[in-house]
Amino acid sequence: SGNGVSGGMFDPAVAGVGTHTITYTYTDGNGCTSSAAQDITVNLLPTVTFAALADVCADAPAFTLSGGSPIGGTYSGNGVSGGMFDPAVAGVGTHTITYTYTDGNGCTSSALQDITVLELPVITATSPLTIPSGTSTTLSISVSGGYGSYSFAWEPAALLVDPAVQNPTTVNLTSNTTFTVTVTDLLSGCTATADVVVNISGTSLAVF
Repeated sequence: SGNGVSGGMFDPAVAGVGTHTITYTYTDGNGCTSSAAQDITVNLLPTVTFAALADVCADAPAFTLSGGSPIGGTYSGNGVSGGMFDPAVAGVGTHTITYTYTDGNGCTSSALQDITVLELPVITATSPLTIPSGTSTTLSISVSGGYGSYSFAWEPAALLVDPAVQNPTTVNLTSNTTFTVTVTDLLSGCTATADVVVNISGTSLAVF
């Protein structure tokens, strides 16, 4: 019997934090009764916090998780291993990460934060292209995925009329050239790259 005791079971949540006296009472066959008492202490759970996690792009490298307090706890969740989060393993979407801490009394508490892995743009390029020497052509790509609004940066920019549009026109080319486009999703900031090869008809690589 005692605070938090019912049906021979002790419930720490009912008893509450603090020290409680539990009494064991026994009556023998002669109707004589005696008892013994022991104290039980219900410890306060540790206060655990977990700072917000920034969104990451799907191609971001695995990184060490931080922000859990008190220090010394463990992280768990989809894409988490050895205290590190790998966006490629977790996959695109929102994932819940748990930070769990156990104090010196063996009491455990946890805190949660969500992390979102952002989708990358997907580039489909028409490549290679073959044109006569001294002529120009239009570099053609299509973009899908991501969040629907993009910016474009082509290199080498000096060989293009406007390197900041989706399908730029080249200047008059006289040699084989590989153009690289970087597409940036304007909402997420995530990027993707692709190459478009332009070959000049009639040119060949020298073999030594």
